[in-house]
Amino acid sequence: MQITNPDGSSVRARRRYAASTRRMWEAFTNPGDIARWMWGSYTKNCVANADLRVGGGYSVYTDSQATQDGWSSDRIGRLGIYVEIVPEQRLVYTLHWDAPVGYNQKGDVVTDEVFIVTFTSDQADTIVEVNHLGIPDDGVSAGGHAAGLGEELETLAALLAG
Repeated sequence: MQITNPDGSSVRARRRYAASTRRMWEAFTNPGDIARWMWGSYTKNCVANADLRVGGGYSVYTDSQATQDGWSSDRIGRLGIYVEIVPEQRLVYTLHWDAPVGYNQKGDVVTDEVFIVTFTSDQADTIVEVNHLGIPDDGVSAGGHAAGLGEELETLAALLAG
């Protein structure tokens, strides 16, 4: 797996999976699959919903100890809107954090971030590329998101391995 921070406001990841593009597409769009990997090791009583259409929304919530970090809830989430859907090829969606990620706890208005995910078939495998854009450039958040994304993609690999 390759994960890079090309600048302070984005993360790029690329990983090969021993799975078909159809299976990878399902992993990113089926709520049951999403709930099993999207929060990595934070996944506990995770619930995901997805209205897979342009303009449709998704959400993924899990239990946490966020109240210890000054967050007003013991559930954390991420939610957004699907912007582009090309089945088994490309998925673009916004990301709004309903979780304490640092920069959204300062009382400032934070714009939504964007994920661009591409799926490329390579014989029996699929290469998944994830671009996470629009991270506030504060010198630390992109690195934190890179670590989290890496863990999530490892959790996804374990899910696919069965």
